[in-house]
Amino acid sequence: MRSVIGTLVVLSLVSILGCASGPAVQWSEDIAQFAESQDSKLNDHHIYSVGQTSPLISEAKDEKSVAEADKFTQATLEWRKPQPIQRVIIKAEIGQLEFFEIQYLDAEDNWQTIRSVKNHVREEYKLKLKEPIHTRKLRLKVPIKWESRRMGGQKKRTRGEGGAPVAAYKKIRDIEVYYVLPAGEPTTTP
Repeated sequence: MRSVIGTLVVLSLVSILGCASGPAVQWSEDIAQFAESQDSKLNDHHIYSVGQTSPLISEAKDEKSVAEADKFTQATLEWRKPQPIQRVIIKAEIGQLEFFEIQYLDAEDNWQTIRSVKNHVREEYKLKLKEPIHTRKLRLKVPIKWESRRMGGQKKRTRGEGGAPVAAYKKIRDIEVYYVLPAGEPTTTP
């Protein structure tokens, strides 16, 4: 008798909570595949092809920009028209993107940081935004060297210090970008 009552209580809670969660979110198709990039393997929607970051080149040639270019590399996606961005998925080998920033180009042509990621040690990073950002450019800004905390009990060291040399350009398997479709709208290409 108790198990029947317990089962009914659990089923009623599941049905109430399930209904309260609202309709499922429907995402657009991956709009990164329609973007231009320095390395076409970054956004080719094929997880087994590997692209890599490129030098960070700024249009401004001041001292700050030159110093930044010496410390970072980038992976940039560019569309011809502004696109809404609400979800970004980045796939890379463990250790390639332990630290990075996700940035977009605003209306005044300044890079704005959406998220600064630290100590990321998984193969996939997912970012979901409540409200979409409209932009023509999205980039990952990746430091060439960083303070790693994955040293297994040893003192932390800068990646690239001693041992085997660390490649300046980081390998990225795939970058995916999505936005939320209005209810009832079919998936379309931009």
